[in-house]
Amino acid sequence: MRIATVTQNLRIDNSITSIQRQIADAQLQISTGKLSQVYSGYEGPDVRLMINLKEQRTSVDSYVTTIKNTQVKTKTIDASLVTFTDIVQDLRKKLYEQVEGLYDNSALALQTFANSAIDQLTNLLNQTADGKYLFNGTDTDAQPMIDAATTKGAYVQPALSGGFAGVTAAVTTFFGTDTNWNNVTTPAPGSLQARIDEGVDVSFGELANDDAFEEVFEVMYAFANVNFQTGDDANYEQLVNWGIGKVEAAFGLINDMVGQNGVISAQMQTREAAHNDSLTLLETQILDIEEIDPYEAVSKFQTLQAQLEASFQTTSVLRGLSLTRYL
Repeated sequence: MRIATVTQNLRIDNSITSIQRQIADAQLQISTGKLSQVYSGYEGPDVRLMINLKEQRTSVDSYVTTIKNTQVKTKTIDASLVTFTDIVQDLRKKLYEQVEGLYDNSALALQTFANSAIDQLTNLLNQTADGKYLFNGTDTDAQPMIDAATTKGAYVQPALSGGFAGVTAAVTTFFGTDTNWNNVTTPAPGSLQARIDEGVDVSFGELANDDAFEEVFEVMYAFANVNFQTGDDANYEQLVNWGIGKVEAAFGLINDMVGQNGVISAQMQTREAAHNDSLTLLETQILDIEEIDPYEAVSKFQTLQAQLEASFQTTSVLRGLSLTRYL
């Protein structure tokens, strides 16, 4: 007969099972460095605090992601505007060169430049990021500028010999009607927006039909289509002075756009840096709750392992007892 009772055997088995479960937990703690893989493994106050901290981390991280995505757009807009101003500056330089009065030698060069620049400027205002147009406000799926070839084909300019007033009236009338040269809807769609912090939104972007852009296109088309002939000097000189005035004004306005875009970019960089600091702090606080001392985990594992071995030995002895051995 055996001395150990069924109850004793069950108690011993439960003890062994409990130790094995604790050993498995200790092994997981050693491999992951975490106290537990589930919230139930933490104390009540720690669970509430950790959930709150992780919610904050998710929220802040979403702002950082938004800022990074928005920066791709603002940097693309900035590059387009800077290139736009470079071309306008070249146009201004070439117009000032016309003032020297050598129209019969320089008019053709300006005409060639203007024709080429029209294509470049149109492409700049049709710039995209992540497949979305950047110069059409919230209507990001619509190309803001009509293709240059189409616009060039639609525009008709009278001969300069007919008078300076006729040329400027034609170009002003054509570009005064947006549908002749762009697809920006009326009323114009709102600016692009991004939420970069709780309760903090930034608006950014420019519309392709902005007056500053329109002024430049008027000058470009006027000179791209002018056919200077002997005897047109007086009218051509008036056209040059008209162009210089428009380009000077537009150049300043577009530079303001570049500056405003830079202010928004700097604002986002500042916010991103603050968010990254917050994420570092939140991550530290979460790890303080989640992490376990590796030395403590290893020590616990070794202790449990010794207990398990002792339990197995005790179980073996008790289950091997008989009345004869007992006596």
